[in-house]
Amino acid sequence: MRTVLFGMPRSGTTYGFSLLSEALRAKGPLREVFEPNRLENGQFHRLDGMVWPDEDASLVKILYSSPEMHGWSGDAAAAAFAHFDRKIFLVRDPRDRWISGFFYRWFYVHQPVPEEFARALERVRAKEADPASVPFHRLHADSDEALRAHAAEQKQKLDELSAFLDRLRAEGWFIWRYEDLVDGNWSELEAYLGVSLPRTTEVRGNFRHVARSQAHSDWRRWFTDEDVAFYQPVFNEYLRAQGYPADDWQLEYPERLPAQQGSTYMSGLFHHPRGPHALPVPWSARATARLRTWASLSLKALGLKKR
Repeated sequence: MRTVLFGMPRSGTTYGFSLLSEALRAKGPLREVFEPNRLENGQFHRLDGMVWPDEDASLVKILYSSPEMHGWSGDAAAAAFAHFDRKIFLVRDPRDRWISGFFYRWFYVHQPVPEEFARALERVRAKEADPASVPFHRLHADSDEALRAHAAEQKQKLDELSAFLDRLRAEGWFIWRYEDLVDGNWSELEAYLGVSLPRTTEVRGNFRHVARSQAHSDWRRWFTDEDVAFYQPVFNEYLRAQGYPADDWQLEYPERLPAQQGSTYMSGLFHHPRGPHALPVPWSARATARLRTWASLSLKALGLKKR
């Protein structure tokens, strides 16, 4: 059975991929194809040179974005995967996806500008300490003109996405909500796939850096009343068209916001050990790692197991 998982960036596709892979592997061998950007002559290709055959018993994860970002346009994906047996598109409340996307933009592979990162980090820390003091959309820009252009661009993209989702439904795709994914509401998807999904799967270790909260409705804490006024004209039409409660903009007004989902998360992505802005490892951490390695090797030489 050929299965494709398609979705917007920052919509839980990596977690969904891990979950689907474990479920499908329980049925037999499975070829995993992770974020190819084209299908050509019966083979999937990725920008880094990876190649996989288009074959039965495969699971493919692709992103709805530009080919330069390992992504696919809607038309290209709908055509390339028309022959697949199971086709799933994962969607997420745009209010949450925008928050997640803002923090993930600082991942070193996106080549963020260090000075912009420093400014954003300072503002995020100020917002974490006093959530009401900084509207979330002001983390994106200060200029009213830039914000108006940003709002218009996001509205256009959501209009296009909404029309595309309607098309996919008409063509037999299963539309999977991120909110159902994280809440474990999987019965409709399981019926569509014909397999049961495991209840204990987490994002795999090599993908764990992409996971931020694995929850939904974070916008209720990160948005302010000013954000509601700014984002309602951008999001409401899409929310209504895609079955989200467009009249629900209730906020929570916390006293503080968690750094592990904000400043600490974005710092970890920017200063990732494999990136150009990696921070030096403290000597104490290096010494501890060496001691652990030495102890493990010593125990192994003595024929003992570490407890």
